[in-house]
Amino acid sequence: MKKFIISLLFTALLILVPKNSWAASLNKLPSTEYSEQWKVVIAKGDHEDPNLNKSDKPDLYNVYSMDIKNIGKENVKLVRVEAYRNDPNSTKEYELFTANYEQGKPSNPSFHHNNFSLYNKATKLKVMITWTDTSDTSKYPRKFREQFIFKQ
Repeated sequence: MKKFIISLLFTALLILVPKNSWAASLNKLPSTEYSEQWKVVIAKGDHEDPNLNKSDKPDLYNVYSMDIKNIGKENVKLVRVEAYRNDPNSTKEYELFTANYEQGKPSNPSFHHNNFSLYNKATKLKVMITWTDTSDTSKYPRKFREQFIFKQ
């Protein structure tokens, strides 16, 4: 009887005491997020060269693609698309890429990135979209920004 009580207490301790563990990675990717204005799709890498869609180090990172489409009623021009990921051991966010359309580059209300690497231990992917309304013809049109966060 004494052994049974000790083993019962030991089992209860194992179940009830919190354990230190690392957060799981972004295992819900591919994924899609929506707002009134934008649809952001994170999918498998889709570069024409299939070798660029595979990770050289699959234990460290995976390769994804990103599509952003304007689904809103407003006519817009993209100004900037930024992507960041976190690191479980740091408070910093690491930039994955930035596509900047402010310096006179042609822009439209959609964006596609063939492949970008995402660290396996990252638990958050942040995508920030900055745009202007095409009906604003002032010298310095007002910018708008929306943020999408993909979490585990």
